[in-house]
Amino acid sequence: MLSTAEKLIEKVDYFPCGYCTNDLKRVFKDFDKTIVNFYAGVFLIKHKKMGYILYDTGYSMDLLKNNIKYFLYRFANPITLKKEDMIDYQLKEKGIDKKEIKYIIISHLHPDHIGGLKFFPNSNLILTKTCYNNYKLKRDSLLIFNELLPDDFENRLILIDDYKENSLFPYKNSYDLFSDLSMLIVEVDGHTKGQACLFIPEKNLFIAADICWGTQFLPLTDKMKWLPKKIQNNFEDYKKGSDLLKKLIEDNISVIVSHDKKEKIFSILKKE
Repeated sequence: MLSTAEKLIEKVDYFPCGYCTNDLKRVFKDFDKTIVNFYAGVFLIKHKKMGYILYDTGYSMDLLKNNIKYFLYRFANPITLKKEDMIDYQLKEKGIDKKEIKYIIISHLHPDHIGGLKFFPNSNLILTKTCYNNYKLKRDSLLIFNELLPDDFENRLILIDDYKENSLFPYKNSYDLFSDLSMLIVEVDGHTKGQACLFIPEKNLFIAADICWGTQFLPLTDKMKWLPKKIQNNFEDYKKGSDLLKKLIEDNISVIVSHDKKEKIFSILKKE
């Protein structure tokens, strides 16, 4: 850990930007009907030198439009969303101008993670090269809606691929985002190819995107039903990701996934 004087991460905030509703009976074996809201989690990191960085951007109101593609998406994942849930609205309520967002880390390109990208025309967009290549090859294209991406999306991309060993995160090679050991990008396949997770050493915090549906469901990975398994890019890799999270939790690292319960996320961040 870095000494207090050297700390670069001033704060990590969380914003629930809309949610989808699902029945755990459809996801895992041995469940009765259990309706759960899965919030689209967005994280705002304040870096002492680099300013504000967003991790993902939540849903877009466009998904509520009368469009067959969006209808099918909402049929599988019924969405509850209003203007006040949008990340730009929530930042404004906190007194943060969207122009202050210098960087956006995109964990992956599914609609609940990229919906707010167009609110930030001046931000640099950080994506793993693996995820970008998968996008260009049109893999997983059913779950990537190109029209939600900014027109100049590719021009603003910073692609990450030079992962190295780092004693601050010995579990998997990582990328030192600002070359100051404050934020390490860790690529974890499974849900998507090249999913970008984030370790913040000063906070002993690992933000794990969609490695699992929620950390409380980690023990149920092997009980996932056939269809939810097929939605994952590669279920064997998905299981490896789940094992990684279990190990991190065992080693007393605070782990948050994007769709964890709001109360749990607020509680973890309050402690950090």
